Amino acid sequence: MKMNELLGKRLLVLGGKAASVNVVQLAHRMGIETYVTGIDEKGQAKEIADHTFLVGSEEHDKLIRIIKENRIDGVMTGSAEFQIQQMIKLCSKAGLPCYATEEQWNATQDKRNFKDLCRKYGVPGVPEYSVDEVLSDSDFPVIVKPVDGCSSIGISVCRNNDELQVAKQKALEASAVKKIIIEKYIENGGLTHVIKYVVVDGKFYMEIMGDRHVLNNGLITAITFFPSRNTELYMNTIDSKVKDMFLSIGFNNGVFFFQALPDGDNIYVYEMGLRTGGGMTYKITEATSGNNDLEMLINYALSGRMCDEHENLSIDPFLKGKQAASLALPLRTGRIAKVIGMELIPQMEGVVNYTHFCDVGDSILPKHINTLSQLFGRIMVVRNSKKELFESLKTIRDTISVLDIDGNEMIIWDTFDRIYNDSVL
Repeated sequence: MKMNELLGKRLLVLGGKAASVNVVQLAHRMGIETYVTGIDEKGQAKEIADHTFLVGSEEHDKLIRIIKENRIDGVMTGSAEFQIQQMIKLCSKAGLPCYATEEQWNATQDKRNFKDLCRKYGVPGVPEYSVDEVLSDSDFPVIVKPVDGCSSIGISVCRNNDELQVAKQKALEASAVKKIIIEKYIENGGLTHVIKYVVVDGKFYMEIMGDRHVLNNGLITAITFFPSRNTELYMNTIDSKVKDMFLSIGFNNGVFFFQALPDGDNIYVYEMGLRTGGGMTYKITEATSGNNDLEMLINYALSGRMCDEHENLSIDPFLKGKQAASLALPLRTGRIAKVIGMELIPQMEGVVNYTHFCDVGDSILPKHINTLSQLFGRIMVVRNSKKELFESLKTIRDTISVLDIDGNEMIIWDTFDRIYNDSVL
């Protein structure tokens, strides 16, 4: 959509906290007036909004009144799944555009429904065990997770039956519907893939694929490299099946992403999000191929179109030959007392985005470990070659520090250091 067609449009953004900040910032850049709602009086998104309301995202009747009284043109939110569910319901009631329906959400976000859908269309999934099955020693390790979970909450890796019983209970407690899944845990050095799609008027574009390295002995991301070493393999073996699968549920406009596990010549899809990811890969695609899928979703919310029909979409999963990385900053438990060097990050060569989630005085508690709440922030870097990329990443590594009240380093660098040392040897 042309920028001048959006000037003066009014966008209601659900959720006033950090997850919605990028939506508000981008909307302002597009010349859009923002109205942010949420139950908290303060929040990072509310602080930069044009207008705010102290209304919960599930209070649809109140929100519809706000929409009518303020002549709101569309509704949008960030990557939080609860907010997206409320957005889908609210748009349906208010008669406003939304890229997904409740039926599509239920078909893809419930892990059991998603696995069944993948099986039907030949999209390879991770080998699975029955919840009541008695596992032998050779079946381990396995991974246990709630069917309706997100942000790594309720997920455990088990190496024996004793650990499995504890993990089942943990997953059940994290599941609103009290259902869990048990899958074979693929041991491949902690490597997974993230695969992102953009859909415009029924045409599917694979936008980006990355190699995601999880934290040593953990479940959350330490660093992701783009493009993936397996991009061609995925496109040749799975891409067409994914398109058929999403056409079958009538998904014609929007974005979605997969998480997948490489195992030799196999790639197993194990989870997905019917949304733009919290990893904000649109920052990388905008800096390389020129496409921003969050901007396209805002376009759709305000007009019912992802982009102008005559626009030549600039989407290239190989990033026009550039190399990129998304560096996460996972923390150890403790209270943040001092942050060093972070103010220098935005000016460093190749840095296209820096987002922080914690501040001095915040604490990382045991309950935050292996969830996204463990991250201090995320830094995205784009360079012309792998050599340049690792030079930038090493400079960041040597510059920044997060210290606890005893002066100990809180950033966990183990995974990055291993990958960096392997790359330069």
